[in-house]
Amino acid sequence: MSAVIIRDIHQLRDSPQFSIVAVDGLLSAEAALKEAMRYVPYGKEHHGVWSPAFTRIILDAASQVDSVWKAVAKQLCLPRAGDRMTISDHFDEFGALVAKERVVFFGGSPPCALTPFGSWQNGYSRLDWWEAYNLLKHDRFSHQSQAKREHAVNAVAALLLTVIYCGICDLALNFAMLLDPSSSNPWAYTKSELLRDVSFECHAKFETKLFAHPLGIFAAENCNLSNHWISGSPRFNIWWALNAQDYTMPFTRG
Repeated sequence: MSAVIIRDIHQLRDSPQFSIVAVDGLLSAEAALKEAMRYVPYGKEHHGVWSPAFTRIILDAASQVDSVWKAVAKQLCLPRAGDRMTISDHFDEFGALVAKERVVFFGGSPPCALTPFGSWQNGYSRLDWWEAYNLLKHDRFSHQSQAKREHAVNAVAALLLTVIYCGICDLALNFAMLLDPSSSNPWAYTKSELLRDVSFECHAKFETKLFAHPLGIFAAENCNLSNHWISGSPRFNIWWALNAQDYTMPFTRG
């Protein structure tokens, strides 16, 4: 673990201030979602249920997705950087990083894996939660029925992936104690020195109160793991044991 601490010290000087704001914004949006879910539990019987509380969550989470990507584009001096970047610009710059990634959602029973950017896997396509965001942003009264529970959950899940895969918020995520490195040093499992590129062998993951995201699993070409996961989170370990076969190649011992 000392290697992780040393790496954090080296990163501290160059870590942009907005990374801390981004992680704080993620946790704030999640807290609002957790509160709203007290009144509209996640289940098939509530499919399509909408609420003004979900309006605020969708507007907050989706706008933060937009802001994080714009800030990263400026930080990296990307060709399309600027306040006029659109969702299609975000797809061009960041889509390949998040399209296949899933987020485990523990707000319902049973837990489920969401793919908030899944429609981008075969090229640019509309995102339902983003379309809802645009409609609500321009006229929340006429489009109040778009403030659905599913859109709110996916918008916050998308924000989590955005923060993880933007490549700028690693230090802030670690300081917020959202990184579970397992028993390994995650940076020993990545050539890019970015947590988003940590391979599945590390068993590292991010986990919040409602969500979890294992690194290196969902977009891997060949993922060869048993149903055992090294983690300090019993709920994630149980979910993985029940669902590992859906995301990995059959496990073989050498």
